[in-house]
Amino acid sequence: MRKRSAMALAVLATATAMTGIMSSAATAAPSPDIAADCPAITAIANEALATSTPLASLPLEESAPIKDAYIGELQGRVGELSTDQGRANVQNFVNALQSASSPADGYLIVNALSKLRSDCA
Repeated sequence: MRKRSAMALAVLATATAMTGIMSSAATAAPSPDIAADCPAITAIANEALATSTPLASLPLEESAPIKDAYIGELQGRVGELSTDQGRANVQNFVNALQSASSPADGYLIVNALSKLRSDCA
C-alpha cells in the first residue's frame, strides 16, 4: 500500500466537497471590477479538480513536484489577469494549495475555489 501524503488527502477531501459546489451554478452577474478576468478565472476553477484530484492517489514523492508545478503555473496565470480582485482571488487559491497540509485543511481549498466561482458566476 502506498503512503499518501497529507496534501494528497487534503486534495481528495476537497475534491469530494467540491463536487456539489461546482455542479450548482449561481445566477448573479459578475462584479464589474472582475468581469474582465472571468473567462480566465472560470477556466482555472474548472481545471482545479481535474488537475489536483489525481494527486490524492500518488505517494508524496510523486505528488509534491506535480503540485509545485501546478502552483507555478497558477502563479504565472495570476500575472496575466488584469484586475486586482481577479489576481487576489487566484492568489488566494494558490495560497490555499500551498498551505493545505492535512485533510482538515481541505476547507481552505474549497473556500478559495468557491470564491473564484462566486465572483464570476
